[in-house]
Amino acid sequence: TTLASAPSTTMSLGMGGLDLVEPSYNLAIGAFGVGLAGGFLEDLRDEEGSKLLTAKPFGALAVLFTVFSLFLTFQTTTLRFGFDEDSFSLVKSDGSSMGENVVVGGENKWAYSSFKNYDFLPSKSFPILVYFREDATPVENREEVPIVVDNLEGQVHFFPAITNVKQLEEGFITHGCARIEK
Repeated sequence: TTLASAPSTTMSLGMGGLDLVEPSYNLAIGAFGVGLAGGFLEDLRDEEGSKLLTAKPFGALAVLFTVFSLFLTFQTTTLRFGFDEDSFSLVKSDGSSMGENVVVGGENKWAYSSFKNYDFLPSKSFPILVYFREDATPVENREEVPIVVDNLEGQVHFFPAITNVKQLEEGFITHGCARIEK
């Protein structure tokens, strides 16, 4: 069940075509909801009308999650994930290239044959992060990550679930991306 998503943005671009996955603002809406709840909890008062000791932590939570929701909204609006004949890529919302990956270098594009695993965290029914591991990134450019999903060789990638996860999974399956079943 989708809370909110933009109209279909699947389009074919360039040579061979690039099918873009629709964005999903669910994560941004959820983060804003947590921020809003923190804002309400920040204003709880005791019988004498004084704010509770929890006011400052809830206020900080409200600010943190509200700012995070703005970041997620920006990312959801400006980025797309796409599938072409032989690779999965992160592109701008108009389908143009993002350029070099700032962490490991190279274009934000991965051949389907390089996929070792993918998953949705904490679950497909409640996705917050999308995970995949690929072995195309040269060993010397690979970065360690704090979350271990599997013990396979390759570079791990995480991104917030700012896209229609059902369409994303359908694309992974259609293009034969490797997945280790739990």
